[in-house]
Amino acid sequence: FVVGRTYIVLATRVARGTYDQLSKSFTGWDESVLPAADAKPLHAGTTVTQAVWGALVAQLKSPNSAVALKAIDLLDEMSDDWGLRAKDFDRSQVLAAIQPLIAAKNTAVSTAAIKEFAMDSSYTDDWSTVQWLAGIGKGTFPGVAVRKAHAVPLAHSAARLLLRVAKSEASPKVRALAITALAGSHAISRATIAEWFRDPSIAVRKAAVLASAAILDRTIIRAALSNGSPEIRRAAALAIGFTQDTRLLPLLSNLLTDPSQKVRAAAAMSLISYGPAEAAPLMRANLTSQFGPLFVNALARRNPQPYLPLLARIIQHQPQPADWWGGELPADDSWKILFDYIKSCPADEFTSGALNRWLDALERSQWFGSFEPQELYALYLQRGLVSRARHFRDMIRKSPIYINSMFNRVERDPAAYLQ
Repeated sequence: FVVGRTYIVLATRVARGTYDQLSKSFTGWDESVLPAADAKPLHAGTTVTQAVWGALVAQLKSPNSAVALKAIDLLDEMSDDWGLRAKDFDRSQVLAAIQPLIAAKNTAVSTAAIKEFAMDSSYTDDWSTVQWLAGIGKGTFPGVAVRKAHAVPLAHSAARLLLRVAKSEASPKVRALAITALAGSHAISRATIAEWFRDPSIAVRKAAVLASAAILDRTIIRAALSNGSPEIRRAAALAIGFTQDTRLLPLLSNLLTDPSQKVRAAAAMSLISYGPAEAAPLMRANLTSQFGPLFVNALARRNPQPYLPLLARIIQHQPQPADWWGGELPADDSWKILFDYIKSCPADEFTSGALNRWLDALERSQWFGSFEPQELYALYLQRGLVSRARHFRDMIRKSPIYINSMFNRVERDPAAYLQ
């Protein structure tokens, strides 16, 4: 609470004249408490939802930027349609209420408003780039959530205002945000994007390169590849992934050896977003690079046999490339690919010792959970490798992930762990 402000507190009456806040369990989150527009009694609407809506919409017009920003934040949280937050308000109504603030004179307020319309643009922020590429392309990013844009981009309804900001004298950061928001709406022409690509600001030029992925002309992407700014080259690398244009795949070759680590990472991310069949030649040519383990997994997921030694090596050495975008650890992914392959092998290959080299590799994993070793133990028991199963269990008995009762359960029904 801030002294001098009025709040709406959702509460239940516990005694005469005594009320208890509905939820008090979260200390870092607004639970059952929202700021009111003023100290007047709430008369807007007949429900709590209507009253809160009226209060928050009124705060959008506040001359106090902190009040307006808080209102934008709460309206966003209470109308989120990505399945992450509440859905108290209709998203389209929230966007309609926030839309005039795109042109706000206060930079912080304008930026916050534009972000609401840029949420389903794959070009807007770095942290979600891999999620968009996972949703756009045919490649696989283990452990990464997939994002897909709405059929009608959020920015479409505010395209005119966004375009005005993108062409205005606003700060480069705000203009760049407006450009990337617009890119998903297809409301900008090739000529306009080319004009932005000539802008003195790196932020605006970078946004122009990313936005060019949404049009058919690849001239700007190609021009950006040789740009002196690593940020522009990185944008070009990502734009190649966003286009999913196989004709541009060869251009990633030089970017994978770029002097900038961030450019190399962006190129690797884009390459993996393509289908393995399309990307295989370039991946195979870079198996010894820093992103080689990720390329090995991408290729082996389709056909493990040629990559068994490399999978075993990844499991043993646990590599993790610098500027890696996250998700499932490369070694954990390699373990699952190798295990699934071994599990599919004929029974006589287990008893003949033909698979021992790969079984040794599986046992050398640095376990972070108990399920995988239980799977391996179950496999040994089901394939008749009783002695190896006993040795393996003894080997990991002192491991912090070892749970004796769980291994006893595996012994009783190994098949249940080999779905």
